[in-house]
Amino acid sequence: MTRPVELADPFGDRGGNRHRRSAAILGAVFVGGCVGGAGRYAVTRGWPTPAHGFPWATFVINASGAFVLAALLVVVNDGLPPTTYVRPLVGTGFCGAWTTFSSIAASTDQLVAHGHSGTGVLYLIGSLAAGLFAAVLGLVAGRQLARTRGGSDDVDARRET
Repeated sequence: MTRPVELADPFGDRGGNRHRRSAAILGAVFVGGCVGGAGRYAVTRGWPTPAHGFPWATFVINASGAFVLAALLVVVNDGLPPTTYVRPLVGTGFCGAWTTFSSIAASTDQLVAHGHSGTGVLYLIGSLAAGLFAAVLGLVAGRQLARTRGGSDDVDARRET
């Protein structure tokens, strides 16, 4: 006979502070989103895309966001003591506002609609490949950082205990 699995409280709180903690987490997402959105705006304003040209700023922003998110997830899960606010602040807030898949779709659509199909396809495939490559690099970098911060050469052994 199988026993029902008890789901852990994601905020580590079984008492009455749940609403206060939820508001604080929402605040962390908001602050991270403001910083990520302002950063993205600054980069795209400072590095504009020429008419029907390759959107390098958005390409670099999205690839760097994939790297940061992958590294963050490994470090938070394997290298830091339990925390409530880092993932909402950096992962959801900052990376969510810093990157956006819709910009890839919109830029590709604009390039194709204006007769630059080759550039559009190159941008789409390049963005997906760069994001995947950056995420892999982020996982490797995050794993190395987690090992360094955790003081252990074997993060997997620590996770199993």
